[in-house]
Amino acid sequence: MFTEEALKRFRNPKNAGKLKDYNGKGKSGDPECSDVIEMFVKFNNDKVINAKFKVFGCPGAVSTTDAFIDMIKGKTINEASRITEEDIADELGGLPVTHMHCSNLSIEAFEKAVQDYRKNEPERSKKNTRFSRKS
Repeated sequence: MFTEEALKRFRNPKNAGKLKDYNGKGKSGDPECSDVIEMFVKFNNDKVINAKFKVFGCPGAVSTTDAFIDMIKGKTINEASRITEEDIADELGGLPVTHMHCSNLSIEAFEKAVQDYRKNEPERSKKNTRFSRKS
């Protein structure tokens, strides 16, 4: 069973949609369950200013992505990269074991958005983060 917080976020996700002025975009999916997440992130000086998402998936995919975006707003890439699947599940008051993988999809989409941002912002230094470009 999903918690009341997870169901609330599923029914009324506040971070759903697409940013018009994003500078990092990432997409992840799980072929076994057909969940697909597309994340749009606005960065400024390696800080998450805003983010939105589109999801084709189950309540777990929607609620974990909505919670993850709330957790990364205002954080640096380094800070946001430390958020784990368990942190997202805790934010929702828990997740069914069968839906824990959903929180990883958000993390993967964010990682790809960071890579996209870094690719398109060549003046960015190669910071020591989990999502840094490789030299």
